[in-house]
Amino acid sequence: MKFGEKIRQLREEKGMTQQEMAGKLYVTRQAVSRWECGARYPDLLTAKKIAQIFQVTTDELLSGEELKPDIEKGSVLAQPLENGIRTVLYTIVAAAFLIMSILGVYSLFSEALAGSDGHGTVFSWLGFFTVGGYVIKFLAVSYGLQLSVRNKLTAKIAGCIMCLPYVTAALLFLVTVIDMQIRQNGRITIGGWISDFFMPLMFALCVWLFFAMRKRWRPLLWVIFLICILNGGYIAFVVRRSFLWITDLGFAVRTVHCLGKIGMVLLLGYQAYIWDRKRAVSVSVSHVGYGKK
Repeated sequence: MKFGEKIRQLREEKGMTQQEMAGKLYVTRQAVSRWECGARYPDLLTAKKIAQIFQVTTDELLSGEELKPDIEKGSVLAQPLENGIRTVLYTIVAAAFLIMSILGVYSLFSEALAGSDGHGTVFSWLGFFTVGGYVIKFLAVSYGLQLSVRNKLTAKIAGCIMCLPYVTAALLFLVTVIDMQIRQNGRITIGGWISDFFMPLMFALCVWLFFAMRKRWRPLLWVIFLICILNGGYIAFVVRRSFLWITDLGFAVRTVHCLGKIGMVLLLGYQAYIWDRKRAVSVSVSHVGYGKK
């Protein structure tokens, strides 16, 4: 495979124009065009910069062998428009979790100062874990936002972020069970364990497997979409109940809470679709480039 062909292939996979590539390298567009045509070659320093931009090694770039498609080296969404949509979604979710974190911390301090608990530190610990879940999700989503702005969000990192709400929900359920045992004010049924503990863990496992797997397995994509539908139905139910108390102060809190959940559902479905499509393109390129010996 010629050097110019590699440059063009890498540039097109990144969704980058010759002018954009030239701007990153501080050269003219004509210089990039000559490289791709094979009329000229860049110096060694520029070749190293090209390898860094496209996340390949210098040996891979300069050798005569074809480039092996490795989707794990690239970001989940490489196209500018797709990356922009993802960044907006991450921004909305991060803002929602930030507001919930601030309101949660304020609520904890207010109750502590007022002394309205009446049950010692048990309720405070439950509230602490609830607020801690919001803080952790805010930090994780903010990290994803930072990587998204730089278009360096990998599939595995995105998968970890998407798993976090389900893992925190399962952990919060365990804390609630412990709280109920200490207070001796009830017990959890089998249905509660299945819906509030085992299902979130199963969702988290499915999401992680989907984003971590290198090979494309289409049924898992439909499982992800089913998870999005189930979460969407739950959110719609909560929103409907929220409007019954539209004058209540908690209405604003529930609205922000639902906004964060909606954003996470949209992020999960959107990234899953794009990641599946990118894997399909990679598999197609792999079959075309390496199917024949």
